[in-house]
Amino acid sequence: MHTMSWEEILELLDQGEGQSVEFEKTIPSEDDIAREFVAFSNADGGKIIYGLDDKNKHLVGIENRSDLSDWLEDIGKKRCSPLVSPTISLIEKADKQIAVITIPEGDDKPYRCDEICYVRDGNVSRPAKENEVKELTNPWSGKGLNKRQIRAMQMIAEHGNVSNREYREAFSVSHKTAHIELTMLVDKRLVLTEGAGRSTRYILPLSPDE
Repeated sequence: MHTMSWEEILELLDQGEGQSVEFEKTIPSEDDIAREFVAFSNADGGKIIYGLDDKNKHLVGIENRSDLSDWLEDIGKKRCSPLVSPTISLIEKADKQIAVITIPEGDDKPYRCDEICYVRDGNVSRPAKENEVKELTNPWSGKGLNKRQIRAMQMIAEHGNVSNREYREAFSVSHKTAHIELTMLVDKRLVLTEGAGRSTRYILPLSPDE
């Protein structure tokens, strides 16, 4: 696991807060943490850094808590739905400690805490508007698909079809893996096949109103 170097932290400080970076001088409340976790999961992921004052670029440091990682992971599990799995790294500098929490982009959006869906809007996390929740909601989530298959469904929706070769190239998987995962989409009746052999294309079934 890559632990961020102090130089990388300073680069983030220079870049300032934004869509994928959040600074907190101290460790926030559980509610605030859960909100940020959810907002970053609904966006493209990002980093939350505790113990730095980004306004005057000051190293404040956080109180030393041996259970910090467990506590944060617990918030991701218990307060976020679906659960969020943060990666936590603690960095020591000048006898002070800061925590860098990396939140991956979620596979199963929309994420919520206390039933509310939060999104990143520049450098703030705010409740999503109804149309934003719709945009986040993946029509293929909850169907037992992996990340590649969900992405492939999006590709088919965008381009009209996908072939085994395009699947292999997009995801760097073997012919066999591509075949198994695409066949699974056919079995689940999410896609239809057109053509045969090497020229097989996978297409979306026509919806009833077409």
